[in-house]
Amino acid sequence: SSQVSVPIISIPRADMSLRRDAVLILDLAGIDVTKLLFIDDDCVTSYLLTHDPSQEQKSITLVDHNRMRASLANLSSMVSEIVDHHEDENSHEHVTIDSGKRIVAFDNGFATVASTCTLVAERLFEAVDPTTKIDGGLGLALLGVILLDSVNMLPEAGKGTYRDEHAINSLLARTDWSTCANTFPSLVDSNTLEDIFPQGRTNAPDRKNLFDVLSNSKFDPNFWAQMSVTDCLRIDYKKFVVPGQSVVPSIGLSSVLLGMDNLLAKDNFTEELLAYVSSENVDLFGVLTLEFKDDRPQRELLIAGLKSEVVDSFANFLTKHHDAANLEVVERNVECFLTEAGKIDSTKFSIRVFCQGNSKGSRKQVAPILVAHASTISKL
Repeated sequence: SSQVSVPIISIPRADMSLRRDAVLILDLAGIDVTKLLFIDDDCVTSYLLTHDPSQEQKSITLVDHNRMRASLANLSSMVSEIVDHHEDENSHEHVTIDSGKRIVAFDNGFATVASTCTLVAERLFEAVDPTTKIDGGLGLALLGVILLDSVNMLPEAGKGTYRDEHAINSLLARTDWSTCANTFPSLVDSNTLEDIFPQGRTNAPDRKNLFDVLSNSKFDPNFWAQMSVTDCLRIDYKKFVVPGQSVVPSIGLSSVLLGMDNLLAKDNFTEELLAYVSSENVDLFGVLTLEFKDDRPQRELLIAGLKSEVVDSFANFLTKHHDAANLEVVERNVECFLTEAGKIDSTKFSIRVFCQGNSKGSRKQVAPILVAHASTISKL
């Protein structure tokens, strides 16, 4: 029997509307997101992501992560391939590097590509004849994500690598753009389409204009201003499991594309943060904010937890330990944002906030540093 590959979006269906950049990329590529499968769809939970020996054999490829989420841990044996660019958490050890099925582009504390889509593009072009051009919708989707993840190779962002640049150039040159020229995007007007495709839709897009349109949708200040604190925290959240017998066995980190001051000033910030931390059941919670000022990335970091001694341990580590020195963090006072009505007993919930001097330190760099410290904590 022939093999069928089914892509499953690893977020709840209701959350897709928050991923404005992804929705826009897919719309430009002619893909209706409502027709995709999401991790909480009935057919996914009742059939696709189930382990039943009586059914036909199924396997799972993890893309852009390398550990199966805890709620699906019973399916770990079904993982047959990993394509990722985050630090390897050493799960699913039956998927080996030697097999060629475990591709984790992360080395010596840094991702060696800015985007997992770079890895997909590399494998795609390796598999086809050099004269073959790929489908326009596929090329546009891969190109858009790589441009976003690498910040269009902006040096100050420090995210793009030579592999990302090579993938970008390969996609521009080796995509048959005419094959997506007859799609009818619903989220951009004709003027925007002309900006993206100044030479016409049968020719390659202008990479800067494409990046600007996608980035503006992602960083749109009005969009972030209208979102609740909870939505800001859940739009790009990842949980990390700490190996060993640490008293801090899990860390949750949310990336937020908003200045820290604007996030802290949101209505009910402290209460919603506490509720979200409690609902995720993690021992340390972090928020990594990012905004651009004069085209330069500005990062800040918030850490919080239900145990003040845990938060204090990480605060001391971040500001004083040489293993965290490259982040260049300096603590700042945020009491002015915590009104009397919004204050919570610090013995029950602790919050610390830091400016981050190293603007290149994204979650890919911060997470391994925090997990490494957590793994050294056997008691407090």
